Amino acid sequence: MSTPALIRAGVPLPGGRLIEIARDAGLPVLFSANAFMRRAPSGEISSVRAPDRGHFGGLDAALDSAGFVAAAKYRGYPWSIEQYLNLVESYDWAWFASMDHCVEPEIAGDKAGVMFRVAETVRMFSELRRAAADRGLSAPMPVLQGWTPAQYVWCADRIPLFEWPDLIGVGSMCRRNLHGDVGVFAVIDALDKILPAHTRFHLFGVKGKSLEHLGQHPRIASIDSMGWDFAARKDHPTGRNMELRGQYMLNWVERNRAAAAGAQVAHTPSLLPVEAEPVDDRMAAWLDLVTANDITGPDAHWHAMQDFGQHDFLEDDGEGYDNEENSLGMGIA
Repeated sequence: MSTPALIRAGVPLPGGRLIEIARDAGLPVLFSANAFMRRAPSGEISSVRAPDRGHFGGLDAALDSAGFVAAAKYRGYPWSIEQYLNLVESYDWAWFASMDHCVEPEIAGDKAGVMFRVAETVRMFSELRRAAADRGLSAPMPVLQGWTPAQYVWCADRIPLFEWPDLIGVGSMCRRNLHGDVGVFAVIDALDKILPAHTRFHLFGVKGKSLEHLGQHPRIASIDSMGWDFAARKDHPTGRNMELRGQYMLNWVERNRAAAAGAQVAHTPSLLPVEAEPVDDRMAAWLDLVTANDITGPDAHWHAMQDFGQHDFLEDDGEGYDNEENSLGMGIA
């Protein structure tokens, strides 16, 4: 039996009592970059708040680029690569994630939307790694994106790595079912077949209850969740203080550690071969422009739609996307 997955508690605040509670209990935690960004009255990012090293006191903390918040709330990263790296430089993070582009259905409503965001994830890893190297920083943790297993494989095939690191992130896991064609197990199975044996996964935002089945999976190194804070808000709509929230955090970690330690991998991996997401030549040409950094952000998707026509470009892909309903606002945020 493998080592149980490490449980990282998501911490929503950049300072204060919650950090003290996590630090004193020796909890590994995950912070969102969004928590450290200061905004001007205009809404633009004016500066980056550095963690108080004395207050953190050697806290085992990792840093998430907050891709889902960026897409859902701001329609794109409101902070620059340089601002993100300012935050990276300010603390000895266990790791910092690449600035990925999530593809949950509420963000990318069809195959074209997903694939351009996956391509942008590849491009952003290259740009962030280069900028980090210029500062003498370590490389970011690569994050793979997709909705179907084949889309994650497409991402893995194109992410520019000479060799795979010991830890990678797997994004768009939040609220995903365990089983099914696009379930957590299906994604892990696909990546397991194509990645070297030493590479393990951090699953972003995976459901806590999933640890009953995932906690001993040999590929899974760690998970994170903010589920404990959602539960505190649900149980106590008013009157929450930091001590109460801290107790929910401690209890959540304890329960999930127990679940991970006692987990059984109740799953038989598929024996079917794994292939990358098929895309026609027209889409492939535009995706190549993105991954090569020749065109970035929403421009690629917008120009592709104009070039080929929305109907032709978004043919029924068989993956359950409702192209008619979700055809608007799908540019890379």
